[in-house]
Amino acid sequence: MSRLRASVRPCLRASVLTAACALGLSCAGPSPGAPRERLFVPKRASLHTVADSLAAHQIISSTRRFLLAARILAWFTPAFRGLDRHLSPGRYEFAHGERTRKILEDMLKGNTADDYFTVPEGYTTWEIAHDASRKLGMDSAAFIAATRDTSLLRLLGVPKGVKTVEGYLFPETYRVVFGASPEQLVNQMVQMFLSQWDTTMDRRAAALGRTRHQVVTLASIVEAEARKYQERRTIAGVYWNRLHVKPPMKLEADPTVIYALGKHVTRVMRRDLQVGSAYNTYKHRGLPPGPIASPGRPSIIATLYPGKHQFLFFVARPDGTHMFSKTWAEHTDSVKVARRLRAEWQAAKDSVARAAKRDSLAAMAARRTQPTP
Repeated sequence: MSRLRASVRPCLRASVLTAACALGLSCAGPSPGAPRERLFVPKRASLHTVADSLAAHQIISSTRRFLLAARILAWFTPAFRGLDRHLSPGRYEFAHGERTRKILEDMLKGNTADDYFTVPEGYTTWEIAHDASRKLGMDSAAFIAATRDTSLLRLLGVPKGVKTVEGYLFPETYRVVFGASPEQLVNQMVQMFLSQWDTTMDRRAAALGRTRHQVVTLASIVEAEARKYQERRTIAGVYWNRLHVKPPMKLEADPTVIYALGKHVTRVMRRDLQVGSAYNTYKHRGLPPGPIASPGRPSIIATLYPGKHQFLFFVARPDGTHMFSKTWAEHTDSVKVARRLRAEWQAAKDSVARAAKRDSLAAMAARRTQPTP
């Protein structure tokens, strides 16, 4: 009898494997380059409903075969028992012809097709909200409202006068689950900031006689000013010097004026300097009430460990680098040089544009004179 059982088992196993492959359990799977489809599995969806959706998206060829394959899996593999009670809701992505086992494993484990959302360094909450609306389909107004969450403000130690987590939405690429709310995304970014800010930074801020909020505020200005990585510490040193001279100087940082205006301008004009806002550092001494954007880690480190020098002024060249000066007289000369360089750069740019326009017109004229075939 035992010999008979021993001889039957391999045959039974082979038969099951043959049937399983035919049902899509253990065959090769989708062909290379097969089209991919996304589908949404709602909460408490039945296996039959999911199968219908998979068939409608042409991921599987037969609802009946899929359900039969699922039953075979549940029969032979304990992990697949009670599928209806354990399917994870969310958005999934599969190729046409995907194996039943792979589909069910992903849905049991919750391997959803999440979105990736990148927050660049120096973005404001309004810019992040706009991108979240465009790329994730989030309500931008709801996102802005989420940045005013009082529990997050308390967690960060933001002063009472500041009503937003501006500056604490850490620049990074985030994996965002399908259907995430604005509150969840804002919280995710704030938690990333907290994971990047360690106790050594707190000690260094204390050694500078500043709070974390003040460091992040100045770092956001450094982020907005620095176009070249190697200049961050020098620019941070300029602002620290301005704060510490006797008597303290105004920061006079153009990015704070742009933030106070509430709109992007390519150049700050004299009339812009009169904007009435606590963020206008041309009018008010010291640091603004809070950050003006999200600084990246390099700008935060540069602010905590600024360059040691005596510079008090800087002006930008057209290539994004800066000329640094110790005195107002030196700075005045640098401004004249910067204006000349900008004029030369603009003239060269206009010349290239004119040449391109001439070439384009000449090409159009040549096409008109060509005989029609």
